[in-house]
Amino acid sequence: FGGLAVLVGLLARPAALGLILVMLAAITKVHWRHGFFINWTMAPGRGHGYEFNVALIAMALSIVIGGAGAISLDRLIVP
Repeated sequence: FGGLAVLVGLLARPAALGLILVMLAAITKVHWRHGFFINWTMAPGRGHGYEFNVALIAMALSIVIGGAGAISLDRLIVP
């Protein structure tokens, strides 16, 4: 539900923080051993790296810092 909360702007900062934690767990548990880059060639036995997860963390961090925006549901709760 974190992505949906970010989409509509309802409690976007806590949801984005939760998404950051999920991506950090995905990096440490799954993607770290495969390196930084995505496996574009789909080589067998080699998974995707953590490049995309870092991009998602950067996007969620921008929401944590900047908020959900002017037309979000958060503006109805916290002016």
